Amino acid sequence: MHILVTGHRGYIGAHAVDLFRAAGHRVTGVDIGLYDGTEMDACPPAHRDLTLDVFDLDTGALRGVDVVVHLAAISNDPMGALSPHLTHRVNTGGTMHVARCAKRAGVRRFLFASSCSVYGACGDRALAEDAPCAPVSAYAQSKVNAESRLRELESDDFTVVCLRNATAYGDSPRLRTDLVVNNLLAHAVTTGTVMLRSSGTSRRPLIHCRDIARAFVALSEAPRTAAWQPVVNVGGNDENWRIREVADVVHQEVEGSTISVADGAVDDPRDYHVSFDLLDSMLPHFRLRHSVRSTVRTMLRQYRAFPSFGDAFEGGRFTRLEVLRRRMDEGTVPGYFLESGGAALRATPDSGASVGPGHGP
Repeated sequence: MHILVTGHRGYIGAHAVDLFRAAGHRVTGVDIGLYDGTEMDACPPAHRDLTLDVFDLDTGALRGVDVVVHLAAISNDPMGALSPHLTHRVNTGGTMHVARCAKRAGVRRFLFASSCSVYGACGDRALAEDAPCAPVSAYAQSKVNAESRLRELESDDFTVVCLRNATAYGDSPRLRTDLVVNNLLAHAVTTGTVMLRSSGTSRRPLIHCRDIARAFVALSEAPRTAAWQPVVNVGGNDENWRIREVADVVHQEVEGSTISVADGAVDDPRDYHVSFDLLDSMLPHFRLRHSVRSTVRTMLRQYRAFPSFGDAFEGGRFTRLEVLRRRMDEGTVPGYFLESGGAALRATPDSGASVGPGHGP
């Protein structure tokens, strides 16, 4: 099959390209290149690599494509909070532009990277896909909006599946340290302190970024059956965690570290426990291959082996918000970034790393 992946040079995208290629598919990658130069390792190349804003995609670029995997987005809550307008423009408007072009070009399947953060704060029960959405951030609301509008495009010839991914973690050539597991570990390695920016009581389902990419591959290859639904939670029932439990794992693995709760820390309003039973029905042979503890051990070795990791982490090399600010200062972003709230992004002094655990989609 011919797969087009937007955001293919990103945290999940690097794994998606690798896995699709390994499965024998032809991959076209589309990425604006905002985070080029910040990678931790070499990224696997797409067969065709387009440095292109998703708004500049047209029907011609999508002809002959079988499946679109749409990962490109403003990727977390801190960025969304600083510029909600920009977040909605990219995450909803950009998604719909790509989807409409795909449908006109004859693409038969559109897989959208949504997020379990759409559930917000929803009590104690395990939330299935029919649970009400209660987004508490612009990022999450943009995903709710995109899901709703995408479903209006569904037809017999155009299958849409919105993958509500659990909170990502884990190693990637395009490392992010603004995600909870990765951030807790980065602080422990660089400062000796597992720093909690929230009380740590909030619940969050977790999934390795490569397992997210594997789910996109599986949903691209699998025949559509009666079990398929337009929205599916992606994660594992055994991988619902409290943030404090993750901090305990990091503390146990980083010898000599201590756990600290920041002054004034409060409960994270995003607090949800998620059911992944539907994923088992849609993909009966799909299982997660990574666990938090084993990945923390792997990443601990990688962090320690990377030259000047502490300087890179504290300087924001692996923090999306910090890199975007630098690109804005350099004038190397599309004009609509500045028109849609870029001044707010540049003016706020706190780094995405300092926003810390509890944050990230």
